[in-house]
Amino acid sequence: VDRQAAKLRGACSAATRPVHLGKIMEVHGITASLGHSCVKDMISSGRLRGQLQGHSTNPVFIPSLYTSAQNQWADSFYKQNGYITFEMMQNKGIDNPHSVIARFVDSVSLSSGCVSEGAIVGVQSIVEEAVATDTYIELIDWMFDWCNEADEEEVLGLVLANSTADLFRILPSKAVVSVSLLNKLLSSFDGKITEQVKSDAVNPKILATFKKFDNAAASAEIKTVKKAKGGKKGKKGRARDDDDEEFTPPKPALGPTYLSAQQIEDDIKDLQFFMDNEPKEDTTLAEISELLKKELNDKYCKALDEEVRKKTMKSSKSQQKADEDTINILYNTIILCEKGLKVFEDPTIRAQIEKHILKTLCLELTKATFSKLAEETGCPFQGDNLKLDSIVGYLPKNAKQFATSIITSVTSGTDVEEFIQSYTELTDPQFTQLLVRKLDKKKERNMVFTKKQALLEQLKTEQNSADLLNISCNLIFIKQHSTLLHVPGRCISSVVKLISKDFSGPQLETINRSLSSVVTELKGEGTMSGGDKQALRDLVSEILFGKQVNEVTEL
Repeated sequence: VDRQAAKLRGACSAATRPVHLGKIMEVHGITASLGHSCVKDMISSGRLRGQLQGHSTNPVFIPSLYTSAQNQWADSFYKQNGYITFEMMQNKGIDNPHSVIARFVDSVSLSSGCVSEGAIVGVQSIVEEAVATDTYIELIDWMFDWCNEADEEEVLGLVLANSTADLFRILPSKAVVSVSLLNKLLSSFDGKITEQVKSDAVNPKILATFKKFDNAAASAEIKTVKKAKGGKKGKKGRARDDDDEEFTPPKPALGPTYLSAQQIEDDIKDLQFFMDNEPKEDTTLAEISELLKKELNDKYCKALDEEVRKKTMKSSKSQQKADEDTINILYNTIILCEKGLKVFEDPTIRAQIEKHILKTLCLELTKATFSKLAEETGCPFQGDNLKLDSIVGYLPKNAKQFATSIITSVTSGTDVEEFIQSYTELTDPQFTQLLVRKLDKKKERNMVFTKKQALLEQLKTEQNSADLLNISCNLIFIKQHSTLLHVPGRCISSVVKLISKDFSGPQLETINRSLSSVVTELKGEGTMSGGDKQALRDLVSEILFGKQVNEVTEL
């Protein structure tokens, strides 16, 4: 037995790596039970350094020298690299890697192995320096070459535990970029964005895209608010809570895009910073560009929105002023025409003229005013869909009676003065932002003068006989009564009769001949001659300026 034990001790002592004792025992004719017992006893007594593993029929002897070498390799790798994985140790033949890791007192255990606290602190300092010096760091990549996906977040959390989250961004490649650097890169595009916005703010295609984006975003916001405020009804009529049904938010609308990630990368790679600090990884610049893309597009859209709103506001103010001017001219024209109709003594003629003013000038003023009121109150019936009756419901309570009275006047009324009173009440500053004012005497005279000058210009070139007579009657009426006239065609003969009361024989003959010629022409039985048209122009000149002038065009 001693001889057999000596053979086994010699063979095991010479081994530098694990050996199967079954072959050795077979060569020396040693039974399995005896061989296993002898080696076990020698290990226990210290005569043989190592350990036995496996079944007794073919045990494996692992020499202490081999185990020591494994431990030395694990210790050395961990010390040099700051981490070690189970897979690495198993590839080196270490059967119990957990026991190895247990020896590292400064390690953080992971599912894939462990990492040293010193390595974590070292990388923390590198990241902190990158954040503090407005740069980026790619060295963190080494920490993820050996991590599995489950460990990546844990390691990253440890590395960034002492850094303020608002001061850095993490790229997909796990590089860390200072927010200050990103802000500097964003600022480098400010001038280009400003120039682009100025150009795009007048580009119809860009504006159309922007309007669709703005409307879609507003619509999505309204739907979200509605969803948040109320739930659906259950079977018994109860309102279901928001948790009863998962709400899927609408897909975001795509607005105008400033630059693609590739265009951004092409721009920033030529910056002095990246020329001095060229990235080691090809993906770093691409990932930074992708990170900048959303910020730049948001910045561009915001600037475009401000520019469009600024132009729209300026345009709106101009349009508001233009609308107010139109409304004030109509309002004061009606007041002057109301004064003019009082000159007619025949109640039948007056009634016809009043209805004409209400159906024309007053109706036009009502539509223009109600359109502005619809804008102010948010009434949906605007533009081509303007509905006078529907707008009343959107007006303040105390204003509704005046609006209703106005609508009655322009649809079936007979009193212009009543219309003016109701209109004046409705456009009081307490009900509208419109500034509607009655002209003072001086401005009223200026308005009449302006109207007279416009009619004189028309008189020079007008060839239609009926219109020429109408213009002539208006000019003579203005001269005689210092106010305006607005009558239907069927009342023109009454106007001629009124303005010609004090005419001399030739003047009366001219105006009556002109009237007869117009009536004949309207019946299709003849036309007014060129001589008669000129005679009518000369008559107007004589009445207005107190002399006969054959060339009205010189006035």
